Amino acid sequence: MSIVLKGLSKTFGQFPAVKKVELEIPTGDFVALLGPSGSGKTTLLRLIAGLEGPNSGEILFNGEDFTAKSVKERKVGFVFQHYALFKHMTIFDNIAFGLKVRPRKHRPSKEAINSKVEELLKLVQLEGLGERYPSQLSGGQRQRVALARALAVEPEVLLLDEPFGALDAKVRQELRGWLRELHQKLNITTVFVTHDQEEAMEMADTVVVMNNGRIEQTGSPENVYENPVTPFVYSFLGRVNEFRGNSLENYTPYGVDKPFSDKEVGYIRPHEIGLSRTFVNNSYPAEVSHVNKVGAAVRIELRRLDTDDLFEAELSAEKYNIMGGLKRGDQLFAEFQNLVIFNGNTLRNSEFELPPSNLVLRPEEVRS
Repeated sequence: MSIVLKGLSKTFGQFPAVKKVELEIPTGDFVALLGPSGSGKTTLLRLIAGLEGPNSGEILFNGEDFTAKSVKERKVGFVFQHYALFKHMTIFDNIAFGLKVRPRKHRPSKEAINSKVEELLKLVQLEGLGERYPSQLSGGQRQRVALARALAVEPEVLLLDEPFGALDAKVRQELRGWLRELHQKLNITTVFVTHDQEEAMEMADTVVVMNNGRIEQTGSPENVYENPVTPFVYSFLGRVNEFRGNSLENYTPYGVDKPFSDKEVGYIRPHEIGLSRTFVNNSYPAEVSHVNKVGAAVRIELRRLDTDDLFEAELSAEKYNIMGGLKRGDQLFAEFQNLVIFNGNTLRNSEFELPPSNLVLRPEEVRS
């Protein structure tokens, strides 16, 4: 089922939680609503589900206006962060609940319900656990039960509100891959809320970055990470170095046509900073403050010797080994060629001329 949101807004008292949101979700897409707490992502999910009504705007399912329709009419499955399982019911009865409470004329037979529940237990890899109670399962297993219960009513849209937020890191990692595989198998339009950037990038077909009730950017995980269109998206997704105002002149080539204002901010990701042990054109001297090896990546904190500014660079383990390893106090030379500069929400022209070689700070000119 496709979902289209047109000018959707929702306020609670005087607080605008969602502000004129426009969004199109194709049938079968796996969408992550990503943003910090208070960005409006859970409210937007509840509006899609029909658990909240908008103050203005439209919600279309397959081109039909569902704005005023009930939760039941929308045929959505909703999975909450904290499972919301019935503690006094077995796993079997929890999953069967949505089928058993249907009006008699729409209720499947007992045999059909039993068959459906057994099918779902197998699908979520909980075969043989139907007679247990929620308290007898792990957190990851309980979340699978919650998902099976949502799928039992055969929804056309699956909505998940931070489904892994209450689980530890290892279980979250396992369930991410499992849920992605399940989505590919069922091909249900899926929208999930998360504040975890890695989770969104790993699982989603489409990432919707939200901030202050608005959508900042929508696109594939690769696109929103590699081509942020606003300062918020740049700073929110992944690790980033920020340089502000007049200090930007220390990170751009000589010959900048006009000074930087206090509203301008420059961004560069740690892995985009080039490091070498020898001076190269347009590089700056820096001293290693700390080295942190994290799996296949090595994060290096540095201090520029000419300005005392602190920044972080990242190397692959292979590049790190080629450089012979690093330690606190080592002097390197850093290049900032991919610095992106915003003036407010506008990308400033970064096509500066490279400086003449005689204007580049040379090793003998380093301030100690």
